[in-house]
Amino acid sequence: MVIDVVRLCHFRAGFRGRCCEPARTRGGLLAGVLGACLVLGCSSPAWAQGMPTGDVGERGAVAADAGQGGAIPPTLLRSIPVQVPVDDVPAGGEVLLVLTLDRTGRVSQVVFETLVTPRLAQVVRRALADFVFAPAQVKGAPVSAKVRFRMDVETQEPPPVRQRGPSSVVAPAGGPVVTDEEDGAAAAFGAQARIVRRKPGAATQVKLRGAELSHIPGTFGEPLRVVATLPGVARSPFGFGFYVVRGASFENTGFFLDGFAVPILYHLGAGPAVLPSRLVDQLDFYPGGYPVEFGRYTAGVISLSTKAPRVEGPQLEFELDFLRASALAVLPFAGGKGQLAIGARRSYYELIVPLFTDAVTLSYLDYQLRLDYAFSSRFRASVFVFGSRDQLDIELSTGAGDTAGSSASGVKYAFDQALVSLEWKPSERLGLKWSAIFGPTDLALGSASTGSSAFGLDMVGLRLGQRLALHLGLADGWSTTVGVHYNVYRYEPQGDVPSLREFPGVPSAGNDPAVLTVEDRLWELAAAPYLESVFRFAPLEWTVGLRLEYLRYALVESWSLDPRTVLRLHLAQPLVLKLSTGLFTQPPLPYQISVDVANPELKPNRSWQSTVGLEWELPAAFEVDTSVFYNRMWQLTRGSSQPVLADDGSIAQNFFDDDGQGQAYGLEVLLRRQLEQGLFGWVSYTLSRSERFLSGGAHQVFFYDQTHVLNFALSYVLGKFRFGARFTMATGRPVTDLYDPAGERTVFDVDDQSYETNAQPYGVRLPTFHQLDLRVDRNFSWGPLEGSVYLDVLNVYNAPNSEGYQYSFDHTQRGRLPGFPLLPTLGVRGVLR
Repeated sequence: MVIDVVRLCHFRAGFRGRCCEPARTRGGLLAGVLGACLVLGCSSPAWAQGMPTGDVGERGAVAADAGQGGAIPPTLLRSIPVQVPVDDVPAGGEVLLVLTLDRTGRVSQVVFETLVTPRLAQVVRRALADFVFAPAQVKGAPVSAKVRFRMDVETQEPPPVRQRGPSSVVAPAGGPVVTDEEDGAAAAFGAQARIVRRKPGAATQVKLRGAELSHIPGTFGEPLRVVATLPGVARSPFGFGFYVVRGASFENTGFFLDGFAVPILYHLGAGPAVLPSRLVDQLDFYPGGYPVEFGRYTAGVISLSTKAPRVEGPQLEFELDFLRASALAVLPFAGGKGQLAIGARRSYYELIVPLFTDAVTLSYLDYQLRLDYAFSSRFRASVFVFGSRDQLDIELSTGAGDTAGSSASGVKYAFDQALVSLEWKPSERLGLKWSAIFGPTDLALGSASTGSSAFGLDMVGLRLGQRLALHLGLADGWSTTVGVHYNVYRYEPQGDVPSLREFPGVPSAGNDPAVLTVEDRLWELAAAPYLESVFRFAPLEWTVGLRLEYLRYALVESWSLDPRTVLRLHLAQPLVLKLSTGLFTQPPLPYQISVDVANPELKPNRSWQSTVGLEWELPAAFEVDTSVFYNRMWQLTRGSSQPVLADDGSIAQNFFDDDGQGQAYGLEVLLRRQLEQGLFGWVSYTLSRSERFLSGGAHQVFFYDQTHVLNFALSYVLGKFRFGARFTMATGRPVTDLYDPAGERTVFDVDDQSYETNAQPYGVRLPTFHQLDLRVDRNFSWGPLEGSVYLDVLNVYNAPNSEGYQYSFDHTQRGRLPGFPLLPTLGVRGVLR
């Protein structure tokens, strides 16, 4: 049995010292001695010197997991001096690694979570081989354990170390405890240990941190773009940042920031995330069956946790390349208790893209302001204000003269949000967190093409939301979280929208090209209390969750009870069987429930998601995660031409119905190598089928269905260089091909003055998409300036991928809607202290 325990330590350069005494905290039972240090004894300028210390709060917490039957984490008994080469210290001075300890307390495996040079890795490995731990224990028996270290290598003198006695804290099940540390130098040398495991309420969770979020080629160093390479994710056209997850439509997957749903987390096109990577602490991707703390979506969830950069003095970070410029300033105050971060980014795509094509116009900007303050190690507060502006326009033409055709489409969105958070941990077994968000959003869509009606929609929204969660460690092996969150939305949709389109992807019953004119003001109230309990009794972990969704919008008041459960059975030490099932609820899109022109009686979309799979830890830091999934969807909103009887006795048209149904099923495989010796990467493969049901029971393939999706990502450090590659291949999505070169199927409509072609809906597929991206980074250090120069090349061999077709006026000519061409960018990232 393995206890996963995280231990954070620091290596500070420029001083000598003895090993620290164990840290002392108040109250509780003996959980283990967690203070430790490495003594660096060489004074040569060619080497950095230091000792590991801890952190309070994050830096200053001590915890042991009592949730695995009274588990006690390992205790460091012996360490040895180690010399760290100054030239090999990574940019930012931070190294994360995970140690695997055997039942005797010896280090059996070292996994580097931060990219380091082979020489630095060799030095650290040799030192760690001589470390001795008192082994972790479960019910008094020694077991294997994993211990995470954070190494901070700095050149300034640290504050003096205050000696302290043994810690005496027992953590609640399922989470760390932040102890009540003293302020000042003593607090700066605490230690933190916590249980590291997948989210109990999710069978499948991909967790990414550190280099995995910022060094994948083709993502331009942006954390959130990495989601496109994970299993269960199909491509969206042009890499818009809307992800099609497990056969659902893109609007069925939610983006969450610190627990709140946000409009989008990515800039359009190949743009970056709307937040700089330094404000991103962790990304969690749930392709389905996500925990009950999340809601409002019937497919997957992409959850982003933010965190203020940890600095000891004023710091300025910047990035400049061919596509954008950005800056982030961080200022600590009040002796390190508080931090202020201010950042902004601006693209200049509008200057670069015309050099490659005149058909695309693209631009974006974003800003961030974050204030964090720790009143004590038990009570923290933060205020985070951020916003984004995006615009993408595509114009194409085909043919000439009377048969000429053209198409134009555009997307524009903007949002501003303010998020306030308070976190309080009054005792070892109790944690309370409250947060709130407020801000407006504006989304504009437009499309026009020859022979079709033009449409456009501008939707202004305003949202106020709050969340409250209480975590209780009730007993050994039993923890419970009780929470509630609610949101109040106001929408003002205006414009013309198609009455019958595959949006959100359920085929309509007819072929009426009518257009809806929308001008309305809508309100929506969403409230959801939830309860989740985790029971751990080896070798079984069972999570039971219940979420009650209350939705009120237009003429609908709806209650939905969404039970969810996850079972994890440890078949053997490296092998885990996982099973999950649950229900999910999502309200219709705002313009679909307009009282005046749409259907204000649409019921919420529903889905039932089930997963069975295996997780397998392999030698050399490899792991395999496989899942077979089945998603059943009903009450989906679809376009309709069915006549209905109005209250005044007249006949009207019901443009939307909620009787759409569908299913998706498939296989996901992820082979992943965790970061070790400067090397990490993964191969993900998804085999899936997504269908929607027509009247009469017939099945039709879904608009975004892609049978095979393969991704390969690899990154490796060699000296001061870091090399990376990413390859993507996906079978084409289905389309309705209107191409009729002989004019045999095309009929001219005299009334509409347009050509109509009979074609089987989604009868053909686009060509297979494939693309190779490469990236090279070179680290540098120049006085107070550290950073890297990088070259990131998108679509290295300029694959002529097709994102769709466009047609001439009479459909006798067909043109390809091209994807992004070869797109290199050369840039520099720097940190000025």
